[in-house]
Amino acid sequence: MRIGKGKQFLITLAAFLVLGISFKVMVLVEGLTEVRPVNAIPPVAGLICGPVGAAACGIGNLLADMAGTFSASSALGVIGNFLAAYLPYRLWNLFSDETPNLHSGRNIVKYCVISAICAMTVSWILAFGLYILQGIWLEQVYTYVFFNNLGFSIGLGMPLFIILTSDSVKIGCCRFTGKNYILEQPVLRQAVCVGYAGFMLLLFTGVAVWHFNPAEIPWMLSVSAAAAVSLMVILI
Repeated sequence: MRIGKGKQFLITLAAFLVLGISFKVMVLVEGLTEVRPVNAIPPVAGLICGPVGAAACGIGNLLADMAGTFSASSALGVIGNFLAAYLPYRLWNLFSDETPNLHSGRNIVKYCVISAICAMTVSWILAFGLYILQGIWLEQVYTYVFFNNLGFSIGLGMPLFIILTSDSVKIGCCRFTGKNYILEQPVLRQAVCVGYAGFMLLLFTGVAVWHFNPAEIPWMLSVSAAAAVSLMVILI
């Protein structure tokens, strides 16, 4: 079943707003984040709708913030939620010629790995973005955002994606049709993507395990810069 891009955008946006606004009262960090079942939507929207779903998630997050947590940091939320949808779409299509689905154990593992990388990406964008732009370092923002994204992407997003791509529903998924000349070579593709995942894992370990602060550990910002370059190469 194919749904037009306009309908894809509106359906994703409506679902994001309903879930995003409904849980605004369950605050984790005042003015910044809350319990977010809505985080189940971006990976599913990205795999199914591609850039249209990612745009709906970014805009949906901005509109949801206007219901109670709107601030200058909402710009980071737009970027984070856009990437939470767009990055799964790009990573899946970089490493598989198969239409996104969870009909095999291998694809389930792939979905979980992509979800973990995306969860680390969003938490990095928000926590390090706040530090770089406003000089505010809040470790709990990083950890809460990470576990919010990973938990709901797998616990709620995975069964939702299985249902939507099942034989009884058969919603078609978006395939990447552009050209990334840098990543056409398998060696370069693997090097860039593995490097990016390594940067994210290193930052995750530094923050969530060792409780490092980028104000005291300068190499964390150097790793962030390298990660940003790798991410841009993946996205183009």
